[in-house]
Amino acid sequence: MVQIADECEKYGFEILNDGIYDHDQKLGEVGCTNSRWWVIRASSVHQQKIPCDSALDAVWVLLMIELTQPSREELLNKPFDELTPQEWERLREYQPVVERELVAA
Repeated sequence: MVQIADECEKYGFEILNDGIYDHDQKLGEVGCTNSRWWVIRASSVHQQKIPCDSALDAVWVLLMIELTQPSREELLNKPFDELTPQEWERLREYQPVVERELVAA
């Protein structure tokens, strides 16, 4: 548990009873059973344990989930009934970019 906590601290992740979070978004769970590290991604449909070599690797897998989130355009092209609560939240927070008119000098 200490190794997991150390790795999560590096990335600013929070460990709660039901998993590892980043800014109130559950990323998944990390653990060690019979000296074998594993990770379960929160976004995974099947919720299967993915083997890892270390706590560092397991937390890194969760970090990669955060970095590979779909873009706004990808979310808009996804059927609405397939969006996760986190994806809905990302769409709600979207602020369109206001294009400024160029003024000739």
